[in-house]
Amino acid sequence: MNKIQEAYQFLFSFWIRFPEKLRFLLVGGYNTVISYLLYALFLWIGDERYPQLSLFLSFILSSLNSYWTQKIFVFVTSGNYIREYIRCLLSWGISYLLNVFLLYILVHIVLLNPYLAQFIAQILVVVNSYLMLKHFAFKSNKE
Repeated sequence: MNKIQEAYQFLFSFWIRFPEKLRFLLVGGYNTVISYLLYALFLWIGDERYPQLSLFLSFILSSLNSYWTQKIFVFVTSGNYIREYIRCLLSWGISYLLNVFLLYILVHIVLLNPYLAQFIAQILVVVNSYLMLKHFAFKSNKE
C-alpha cells in the first residue's frame, strides 16, 4: 500500500467513527452548499422570475455528486450502484417536489426573495432526505 492509500485509510477510519447522523449533516451540508451555489449561479445567469428552472438545473447537476458522497461517506455501502442510484433519484424526487412546493409558497404567497426562499426550503427538506436515503435508497438487505 502506498502513502496516499495509507493516508486515505487513516482519514476514512477516523471519519467513519463519527455517528451516521453527524456524517449525514456534514456531507449533506457540503452537498447543500454545492446545490445552492448551482441554483444561485443559474438564477444569476438566467432570469430571477423563473426560480423553478434554476432549481431543476441545480438538482440535475448535483445529484451525481450527492449520490457518491452519501454512498461512500455516510451510509458506507458497496455494490448495488444502479439500484441505489435509482432509489436516490426517487428519494430526491420526493424531496425535490417538496422543495418545489415550499419554494412556490415562499416566493408567491409569502413573497420572499427567491434566494432566501430557497435557503429556507432546503433547510426544511433535510429531515425528509435523511429518512428517505437511510430507510429506502441505502437500506441494506440486513435491515
